[in-house]
Amino acid sequence: MKPTIVVSGINLFQGGTLTVYYNFCDEIIESKLYGKYHFILFVHKLSLFEKYQSYFEIIELPESRKSWFKRMYYEYSYFKKYSKDKDIYLWISIHDMTPKVHAKHQVTYFHNPTFAYKAGWKDFKYNKKVFLFSLFYKYLYKINVHANDYVIVQQDWIASSMQKLLNMDLNHICVMRAEHGIDTSKYQNVEKIQPYTFFFPSVSRHFKNFEIICEATKRLNSEINQDLYQVVLTIDGSEDTYAKDVVNQYNSVSNIHFTGLLSLDDVFAYYKKSSCLIFPSKLETWGLPISEAKEFDLPMIVADLPYAHETVGTYDGVCFFDVNDADDLKVKMKKAILKEDVFSLATYKNTSPNVCKSWNEVITKL
Repeated sequence: MKPTIVVSGINLFQGGTLTVYYNFCDEIIESKLYGKYHFILFVHKLSLFEKYQSYFEIIELPESRKSWFKRMYYEYSYFKKYSKDKDIYLWISIHDMTPKVHAKHQVTYFHNPTFAYKAGWKDFKYNKKVFLFSLFYKYLYKINVHANDYVIVQQDWIASSMQKLLNMDLNHICVMRAEHGIDTSKYQNVEKIQPYTFFFPSVSRHFKNFEIICEATKRLNSEINQDLYQVVLTIDGSEDTYAKDVVNQYNSVSNIHFTGLLSLDDVFAYYKKSSCLIFPSKLETWGLPISEAKEFDLPMIVADLPYAHETVGTYDGVCFFDVNDADDLKVKMKKAILKEDVFSLATYKNTSPNVCKSWNEVITKL
């Protein structure tokens, strides 16, 4: 009889966090670990995991996202009862909270970095959930966390922050970086567009900091001919109040183009045909567009924050700017347009003692 591994991800339904769950499933299939272990997946919606049904036992809990009370019930009561009479080798929680369960081993994947985020009035105005998370999520992290053999994070800075927050040995915090690869050959015939094009692909979130690009562009237009460059942003004002406010405030700046959300294929094409990525986000677990732009050898102006330095890693063609200073960004944009010396080689040295490259490696550790 195969040992049982249970994976709980009942709060994941879209975006990067759901991708983490998909990546887990894909790796288990690719490594054929499903032949060695019996996997049981708890999910919010079965329809999101239909393609995995032949490999895993999948249990849907559609009520799990209805309220925080429901979520807490499942994490600390339902799962405990469910696991009580079962011989579970490993329980993996893939979304921040450590449930109370009966299992030989336990691992929790932490992806939400809001515990280290200093929220302000804009957070309260545009997303009260993020505002509250920044205040209270760190306490949820702590519940039952020492029941884990390991906790998993994506970057060194998160590991270091959580070591202090959770009073946990760094050897029990495993850094699993978001490895990324793109088949760029599909876009080899895509040509650069004119004029000089700055590109920032992102969904609308207030901490993505779209407005600093807009303000820097507005100020730069008073210094140089605005026909020399353009800015492409993937919001159009229809997404939420934040996007609407940004577009309304800067829609009159003629060389800012608000495209709305693009397909992944269109985003990749823009990496190829643009001149420079701007990545101003104030809050990221990783910052995937940075990794994607690197695949296309695209110069980049990115946030001078720990996550960005780590994601950039070693890369020749980057500069960093203060995410709260539009003039700093303006100066660096101007130098890029005028082909002045602004981009340089960045280097990064990993600091975490415990690094895993795969889920297979994590399971092997146990």
